[in-house]
Amino acid sequence: SLVGSEMCIRDRYNKDEVQKMAENDKPYTQGGTMEKRKALIFDMDGTMFDTEPISYRFWREISARYGYDLDRTVFDQMLGRDDLRIKPLCEAAFGPDYPYEKVVQEKVAAQMEYYKSHDIPFKPGLNQILEYARKEGLICAVASSSPREMIEYLLERNGLASFFSVVQSGEEAPHGKPAPDVFLMACEKAGVQPETALVMEDSESGILAAHRAGIPSIWIPDLIEIDKEVQALAWHICQSLSEVPELLEKNTARD
Repeated sequence: SLVGSEMCIRDRYNKDEVQKMAENDKPYTQGGTMEKRKALIFDMDGTMFDTEPISYRFWREISARYGYDLDRTVFDQMLGRDDLRIKPLCEAAFGPDYPYEKVVQEKVAAQMEYYKSHDIPFKPGLNQILEYARKEGLICAVASSSPREMIEYLLERNGLASFFSVVQSGEEAPHGKPAPDVFLMACEKAGVQPETALVMEDSESGILAAHRAGIPSIWIPDLIEIDKEVQALAWHICQSLSEVPELLEKNTARD
């Protein structure tokens, strides 16, 4: 049983706030058409690479070394958040004695070692959307909650670094997802206005962050189904990245 799990859930977001967000004016209509995009901003874990199960494995293994059972109930609340911002979730679940800093340090090291000796699966359609963006002259950015070292390693190792002109880690932002900072910083580095970009995300925290930044988003489900209220904040819902190029062809104005 989880001590303080209600606190964890409350930390995710306030439902009344989400409802107000959905009612506010936004630069797009769900399921509608938009001007041609200037930049595509990708979350990484669970959106570009199938890395969330790997992350869960190491959170679970390292926590168990210290006598804590970090199960999916806790992990699912971490999705989309950076390691600096997960501490309150862990303390709510396990109490103040949970050795958070040690676990994070060992978990990141173990995960990097794993990446160096294993092929990391791409999410379906990743190559297609990157080639489409290149053809259309769209700037590509990664805005991920992972550490910069991990983002850059996975891009280089998988031959994708040349597609991305911007890499932004949430750990470098004043506030992590679901705050908008990481996406706003990526837009600033890309030299585009937020409303002219498009975010690809799998997590609730990410969809909320994009909305708060004023950036349309596409929700692409990965490990968990996010709440319907948050789904309603996305511009479109796709089952994989492979659907996105055709969606943009049909639903964004051409030059």
